[in-house]
Amino acid sequence: MKRKVILYFMIIITLTLGLMLAIMSFALTKYYYQGIANTFENHVEAITPLWDKGNERLYGELQDYSEQIIKDYQYKGADLELLNLQGELLQSSTGFYEQIKYELNPDIFNFSTVYEEEKVELSGQEFIAVYIPLVLEGQAIGVLRYGSSLANVHETIERLMAYGFLVCALVAATVFLVSLRLADSIVKPVNKIIDFTKEMSKGKFEKRIAEEFPHELGEMARTLNYMADEIVKTDQLKNEFISSISHELRTPLTGIKGWIETIQSSDDLTKEEAKFGLKMIEGESERLIELVEDLLDFSRYESDRMVLMPAPIKFDHLVQEAAAQLEKRAEEKNVQLKLECTPVNICVDRNKMKQVLLNLLDNAIKFSEVGTEIRILVIIKDESLFCSISDQGIGIKEEDLPFIAESFYKINNNIVGAGLGLAISRKIVEKHGGTIIFKSKYGQGTTVEVTLPLE
Repeated sequence: MKRKVILYFMIIITLTLGLMLAIMSFALTKYYYQGIANTFENHVEAITPLWDKGNERLYGELQDYSEQIIKDYQYKGADLELLNLQGELLQSSTGFYEQIKYELNPDIFNFSTVYEEEKVELSGQEFIAVYIPLVLEGQAIGVLRYGSSLANVHETIERLMAYGFLVCALVAATVFLVSLRLADSIVKPVNKIIDFTKEMSKGKFEKRIAEEFPHELGEMARTLNYMADEIVKTDQLKNEFISSISHELRTPLTGIKGWIETIQSSDDLTKEEAKFGLKMIEGESERLIELVEDLLDFSRYESDRMVLMPAPIKFDHLVQEAAAQLEKRAEEKNVQLKLECTPVNICVDRNKMKQVLLNLLDNAIKFSEVGTEIRILVIIKDESLFCSISDQGIGIKEEDLPFIAESFYKINNNIVGAGLGLAISRKIVEKHGGTIIFKSKYGQGTTVEVTLPLE
């Protein structure tokens, strides 16, 4: 990763510096060429024409003045040629005359100075040719062609480009050193995070990333530390769950085994005692079945394998049915069930929703104080079904309340009876698109609010 960071930085800076050098080369060439052209143009403009402006001149008569024109417009160190408007050579400052015809740029006839880079055919030496129109009374009557060697210009440009290249090399070296430091600042924290995740993959969740890194890396480090804390916490809860479930399974099994041994070994056991023992065995068996069913339901919901079968029902009737089913148990504890149900039609899985109601009512009865009452309310609120179950029981401590429906959270030393059942209830309600909220004051009671969409 460090090599890639450095490579990407160097590619970017190389492309940038290369582009800058290309622009610099183009700008210097343009600057010097235009400077030469402007020098010749200013020279021409500074000279007074030899002819009278009152006399009309034809193009063919330009040759009669060619020698004088060459003499007047000559520039030291440059060759000068006089051309007619067809680009034919009329006179040259070198004294040599050839039948030469140049192709003229149309901009010349708009009184513009034009320059072009050309080569000497024999030597291949580069030079600049500057074309300047000769103007008489607003009309071009000829063209002055100046030729100047570019050797010195190219030497100057190359020298400046060498300086520019040296500066770019220094910049590239500086960027390389900076990229090394920057790559280290990125790669070292990442390597530490990678080492930490490797330790986590080996099950060493007690370790933490001590360094506080800036920006996204810091957020990643904090997230991983938080994840490790949660894994440790979940692992502890899992161990408690296994311990608790083992205890819950062992208790009825011990009772069943004890009564079976008693029935088998006692010859003088009365009929009533045998009947009582069988009833105890039946009760403990039912308790085991209920516990196993809860575990199976929880497993299905956790793996998202539970399929709902919704159908239109009268929810108020379902609440009354669940209350009637647990009424005898409430009477045994001297707890009254108070129902206030508004008729509501809703489409839900009847059996699953009844399981939720039975679980919530069973917990309310279990943790209610003797001689209190449980209020059950069903109404339509904000175009949704609202059902609340309020008891006057022992309540839940504030620090436990946010985790009451967590999968492995232990509540009042009863993870199976409360935590697991509430976790299943929450899954069922959420799978129906609803919400379940727990409100409680320790020592005063608990209220469970279930909201379900009507459609």
